[in-house]
Amino acid sequence: MAHKKNFVRGAVASVVGGLLAFAGIAAPAFADESLQNTEIISPAADLAEGQKQINIVSYNDFHGRLSNLEAFAAGSLTIADKFGAENTLFVANGDQVGASEFESSLQNDDPTMDALTALSEGSQHSFTVGNHEFDKGQEDAERIRQKLGGTLLAANVTKGDGSLLMDAYKIYEVNGVKVAVIGAVTESTPSAVSPQGIQGLTFGDPVAAVNKYAEEIEQAGAADIIIASYHEGGPTADLDTNLGNEVFSSMVKDTSDKVDLVLHGHTHYAYNYDISERRVLQAGEYGKQVGQIVFTVDADNKIVKTDSAVIDTIADKAPVYTRDGLSPQSQQVYDKVVAIKEAAYSEAEVLGAEQIGVVNDEITRAYTWADGAAVKDDRAEASSLGVLVADSMYQWANKNVAGGADLSIMNPGGLRNDIDGDGVLTYKDAQTVLPFTNNLAVVTLKGAQLKQVFEEQWQRDANGEVPSRPYLQLGISPNVSYTSDSSRAEGDRITGITIDGNPLNMDAEYKVVMPTFLAGGGDNFHTLAEGTMFDTGSIDLDAFTEYVKDLPGQELKVPTARPGVDTEGFFTAYGEGPTVKAGEDFTFKVKNFNLRSKEFLANESIDVKIGEKIVGTGTITGDTANGDVVEAEITVNIPADFEGKQNLTLVFNQSGTAAALPLTVEASAVSTEPTITLDKRYAAAGDDLKITVAGLQPNAEVALAFHSTPVELGTVTTDATGSATFNTKVPADATVGGHEVVATQGDTTISAPVTVANLEVVPDKATSEESTVGFFITGGGWEPEVKVTITIKGPEGVGEELTVTPDEHGLFTEHITWATYDQESGKITQDNQEFPVGDYTVTAVQGDVTVTDTFTVTAAGAQPITDGGKTPAEGGLAATGADSNLLVGGIAVALLIAATGATLVAQRRNA
Repeated sequence: MAHKKNFVRGAVASVVGGLLAFAGIAAPAFADESLQNTEIISPAADLAEGQKQINIVSYNDFHGRLSNLEAFAAGSLTIADKFGAENTLFVANGDQVGASEFESSLQNDDPTMDALTALSEGSQHSFTVGNHEFDKGQEDAERIRQKLGGTLLAANVTKGDGSLLMDAYKIYEVNGVKVAVIGAVTESTPSAVSPQGIQGLTFGDPVAAVNKYAEEIEQAGAADIIIASYHEGGPTADLDTNLGNEVFSSMVKDTSDKVDLVLHGHTHYAYNYDISERRVLQAGEYGKQVGQIVFTVDADNKIVKTDSAVIDTIADKAPVYTRDGLSPQSQQVYDKVVAIKEAAYSEAEVLGAEQIGVVNDEITRAYTWADGAAVKDDRAEASSLGVLVADSMYQWANKNVAGGADLSIMNPGGLRNDIDGDGVLTYKDAQTVLPFTNNLAVVTLKGAQLKQVFEEQWQRDANGEVPSRPYLQLGISPNVSYTSDSSRAEGDRITGITIDGNPLNMDAEYKVVMPTFLAGGGDNFHTLAEGTMFDTGSIDLDAFTEYVKDLPGQELKVPTARPGVDTEGFFTAYGEGPTVKAGEDFTFKVKNFNLRSKEFLANESIDVKIGEKIVGTGTITGDTANGDVVEAEITVNIPADFEGKQNLTLVFNQSGTAAALPLTVEASAVSTEPTITLDKRYAAAGDDLKITVAGLQPNAEVALAFHSTPVELGTVTTDATGSATFNTKVPADATVGGHEVVATQGDTTISAPVTVANLEVVPDKATSEESTVGFFITGGGWEPEVKVTITIKGPEGVGEELTVTPDEHGLFTEHITWATYDQESGKITQDNQEFPVGDYTVTAVQGDVTVTDTFTVTAAGAQPITDGGKTPAEGGLAATGADSNLLVGGIAVALLIAATGATLVAQRRNA
């Protein structure tokens, strides 16, 4: 095993998560439960006389994933082989196509449909329509139906005259058992596809439709088993959470008890439930899982037992099943399916390989983080990819459309893949991001309508209900900035919008470029349908590729600024901020100011400006590592010389995000009280310091000094208002701790506090033998409870970074040692080793305060430390505890700090 030397910083490791055990609690006999079976179900060996079994293979949301086809086919056929193809029924639960991979999408998803129909050769195959089958309108949905053998079930989709668009159900005979499959698509389909393409169609309540046709089938005695195939599902994989969802609850509890099996799709989760003695199952997404349901029936074809499983076809990115394990008949089917894929790949290879640009960094959709793992495509968060695609439409429109556009918006569901930063951007890369080939439209809206569009990110469907995705974050072109307050009442959450730096005019007209899907009111942005739409006839993919070719060096770069910032409690009404008094502090909070893409640039500091004058700063708190919970408390002091309507500009220094906040400044009450303010409350010796005095005698000299031991800083003359500004430095020999800056004019003396921070390494020199006990890094005079970043650099490029948090007195202590740890496991194997000989520099940074100290390790004839007696170990500082590499000793250290004559004692603190 490889070992490495590094600094170790001692701390007690945190334990994340936990395990709760419950014993002696028995579930009720018919309680709802989540089943865990992931093994293929084999035929029963002990069937009673007259009993037999039928085998259902279920899948959903394949979405043209040809890359998964071999694994999907091998897994499905392995399941079919268990009972024989003739005793197996395949049931697909919608979105077989649409939002597909490049190779399928390029050919109108024909390869996918050919492969899926070939898969069930020797068996039977039922297909339910999904919302994506309507991506290109109802005429294309009919083409898809024909390609799938004329079977595409849609019990809840009716035409203007009330007749069905497609069959509601189909009955199959499987092993002598008549099985009816009733298909129904999500009622939210109109908000998920272009409204023009489904004009005249009604998407009704899927449960009511299933129940209607279940009754019809039952009355006719047409089937022994009835299956409800819903292209709709639960919002999570957790049973309790799903049961609390109105849509899911209706499907599982209101579906007629004449239905023997409920299959789901649409939400892409994998689950296998037993609810009220009926199986409810969804098989994940993209063919990576399939469902298996085995019905055991008696001689009268009555169900006596049901078994079910969700089976992985791909695990840890590798296929679970292969051709080798299949029967000869299934191998022939498998070969036919794979041949269809290979032909599709060959057809797409030439066009897909065309390079259209350069991209050196990942540009992604929004991510969430669950148990430390990234989960992509969070449509409720702003992403760098959403900003980029919106910008491409905006720039394209202003180049190619008469009259141009004022801004652009992009629906997050239209972004179906991320862009890898591998250096080369191909046509295929672009197409997988924008697979729908939507036309671009320019919609003219009044400012008030545009504000309402932004409000509709908090979603309501056409019936006024909150859908399964209650919030959708629009991608917005970077010339737009807006503020919101999610705590305000619905319809009043957008508090300000600026376009090209100008406030939105409610009565003016704005041209907004977007996909026609949105222009028709898609994704529940209903107000867009009220505007005047001009269809440009050009598609989003072509606009994107042209945008790339117009970039300098044709290089895509990652957008970092978020268009919207949440300012909870700041605004009193749209465009109206608070009224504050000049010269007084006020505080407010902001949230949601980071993009949430993978590897996003997290903001660390905020400046607040009026014009170019900085009047406040923000302290960011929360889990910025993943951006999960981040907010900033901002404190502003409006100078006495500001009055009336003003604009605060929040500048998020790392990302470039900016937000404009209006407020009204009232003149402070007339006061003869003199004041003194400093531009910083905490500083290091030698730092720049700006002193401002006001309320003194005009045109008179003021003496300035730094206490406790007085150091004269100089003099300044007040202006006609009795104010003055003086730029100086904190004395280089200022001791750690509290001090005052004192201004004196005649008999008037005023003062303002400033605390000087220090950093000291103890001891500052040791032999290599002595260094085995380690070094203490101590600090005092720092802002309490605000993280300090410490960087340690030593000989031969050795360097480590750690963070500490000063206690309530502004003190911290860290103990570092040299240790060996195993690179594979990360565990310490040997601590308290000799430091390499040389000079070390320790730098502490908190905000704009930076302090440096050094220590030296001298030679004492020690031999180089080796790893197991084989090769010299690599040098480096390790730390454990809060960082995976750093360890802090658990020793209390007395710090003797000469500040105001006090002796301070600091206990060790964990970073």
